[in-house]
Amino acid sequence: MPTITYIGTRYQRPCPDKTHRDFIRGQTREVTKAWLDRYGPRFGDDFRIEGWTRESEEVTVDEGLDGIPDKSWSRADIQKWLAGYDIKPKGYATKTTLLELVATVMSPDGVAETEALVEDSAEESQESEE
Repeated sequence: MPTITYIGTRYQRPCPDKTHRDFIRGQTREVTKAWLDRYGPRFGDDFRIEGWTRESEEVTVDEGLDGIPDKSWSRADIQKWLAGYDIKPKGYATKTTLLELVATVMSPDGVAETEALVEDSAEESQESEE
């Protein structure tokens, strides 16, 4: 059964499931996999979770076996790959947007196109925030 331990700086932290008691620093709690599937994404680095894998930590399978991101890659892994080329979209970028950046990086004229896409992504995120 998976376990979760609050390891943050505060003494106590509220549980996102109101039917459970608050988390106390250092105390380990057993929970079900189904419970973690529902509430696990809400826990950050202040929690140590054992016996369960977050979606973002799942292993990426490279469909083309070429080391180039494709639709089977996780969003986080695509971002890491782009960071290797010093490309970090500003604001939130969808998986589709990231894959478009990958395509422009791999094209012969990729540098100029990629810079334009990053700027467009930043403008879109600013518009959505307003």
